[in-house]
Amino acid sequence: MAFQGYLLQINGRTLPNRYIKLDSYQSTPNQRQDADSYVDAVGMLHRNILPHKRSKVEFETIRMHLADKTEFQSYFSSRDKMSVKYWNDELNAYATGTFYVPDIAFKIYRIQGNDIEYNSLRIALIEY
Repeated sequence: MAFQGYLLQINGRTLPNRYIKLDSYQSTPNQRQDADSYVDAVGMLHRNILPHKRSKVEFETIRMHLADKTEFQSYFSSRDKMSVKYWNDELNAYATGTFYVPDIAFKIYRIQGNDIEYNSLRIALIEY
């Protein structure tokens, strides 16, 4: 499937690119996993690569006011397990997997009256 203008869909909702600081976006698709790999007595590595490959997507958000941050957070209502469709740069196509998002640190930039402005947030999506 050709690129359709978005990087991420989370639980069927397209995350607007406007929230992503694009020069911070990076993906590590199809990471190989090993089980019981070892180095023998002569130093030769013997890898047992598992068939399931895991992808990771990381990015920073733009600086956001409270209303935008609240809207952005609605895409991650359940960070423990979510379906993510993402642009896979190794395949040059979209791929889908089950991901989780580690804890997010919220950094305040300033408070003006009844509004909070947040510095960029670091987001990581890690496939199961």
